[in-house]
Amino acid sequence: ESYGFITYDTRQVGAVSANISGRIEKLYVKYRYQPVSRGQKIMEVYSPELLTAQENLLFLLKNDPENQSLLDAAKQKLILLGMNNKQLTNVIQTGKAALTVSVYSNYNGHIHESGMANEMQKGPGSEMNATYLRTQELTLKEGTYVQKGQNIFSVFNAGRAWAVLN
Repeated sequence: ESYGFITYDTRQVGAVSANISGRIEKLYVKYRYQPVSRGQKIMEVYSPELLTAQENLLFLLKNDPENQSLLDAAKQKLILLGMNNKQLTNVIQTGKAALTVSVYSNYNGHIHESGMANEMQKGPGSEMNATYLRTQELTLKEGTYVQKGQNIFSVFNAGRAWAVLN
């Protein structure tokens, strides 16, 4: 006879991080354990740094369109700040800077706030506490500020689990 608990395979946990500092304008996930898919939009972030970088690109396109090295550098900066190719193309085609950048999940699974990964590893608790954790809203809300490089969410792959036995 052995006692233990089931937990997630820690090798299958993905992190959703902020590429820019800014404010969460729209949050598309609301609860812990909410399922997400690869490519699903998770949130939109407003960033003054991103807005300035877009304005720089648009200025170059208007005033120095032959300077390919500067244009490429401005585009690369936007990609590094978290814009995808579709968003970048839209800015170039419309000639208008986007006020927010969308953040997408790179993983399939279900979502937790980044700090909740430690809670998942503590093992069994009271049933009431476990139910509360599963249905609790995320503490992260629209209007919250995030920092560049901050891990915002963890995505756990529910298809892989471990039995941890004593």
